Amino acid sequence: MDSLSIFIIVISVVLAIAFKWYLFRRIQRWIDRDLIKGLASSNPALEQRLLEADQDFRAAGMKRAERHQKLEQLASNGEPGL
Repeated sequence: MDSLSIFIIVISVVLAIAFKWYLFRRIQRWIDRDLIKGLASSNPALEQRLLEADQDFRAAGMKRAERHQKLEQLASNGEPGL
């Protein structure tokens, strides 16, 4: 193989990995957003509060599973999960 073929293969692999990572992150955000909408059950004030809490939990470095549990607690109790 010549150097141009190797370059094309390397670029294609790097772009495929980057695209897969982007889609994976995007789907995770959609899942998180869907969870929040489901927990809020058409209550815009609660939805906004859950979105803000999710952003705070992300900033604190909390893992997804723990964030989801805290959001469920916040939605059911109406108390902050921190």
